[in-house]
Amino acid sequence: MEELAIERLIGKDSITITLTEDELEKAYRIKEKRYLEEDFANALADAAQNPDTRFHTGHLEEFPELLNWLCVCFDDFYDANMSHNDLMELTLNHLQDASLTPEFFISFARCAPAVCMGAEKRMEDCEQNCAQYHRCSFIAEANDRSRQWEKLASLLSMHRNGNCTCSKDDDAEVCPAAKYLTGTWDISEFFHSEDRKEAPDEKT
Repeated sequence: MEELAIERLIGKDSITITLTEDELEKAYRIKEKRYLEEDFANALADAAQNPDTRFHTGHLEEFPELLNWLCVCFDDFYDANMSHNDLMELTLNHLQDASLTPEFFISFARCAPAVCMGAEKRMEDCEQNCAQYHRCSFIAEANDRSRQWEKLASLLSMHRNGNCTCSKDDDAEVCPAAKYLTGTWDISEFFHSEDRKEAPDEKT
């Protein structure tokens, strides 16, 4: 089995840390994902001037679910015959279409992270490893986030099926889902639509 021995000088003591093959593989995957995340951030920054782009780099910081979705999608699309840049473009193009569906937000609800002590964890991992998880504020926050994604999926479904406020009559108020689908609101405004106070003269 392949191993890597790393020597570190801590104070006056020389410490040797040995990584197993499995640990090396895990470290490689983590580093690979970080490089991919940087590539997506740069790609969205380059596309910021495109009026058809619904997402920007700030959304990646605000919504770790989005960044995780992009990385998973990239891996699903992976083809050895395609260049890295072509795979990036394919993934981002797919994002534009997928982000208009309720299923997109349901997938976010299922992977809302719990950030505990500065480290991002899956909720099921936190529940297994933390004896206090049932009254943990990090889990509560992740659960609230999941419920919000589910609500947005419901709003899109209602709009699609003609059951929203703007389907009642021509003078009805435009619903949050319609504002998101038409590009009036971005994903951040849609996510925080309950807290968002519109100015009296805002056009819908």
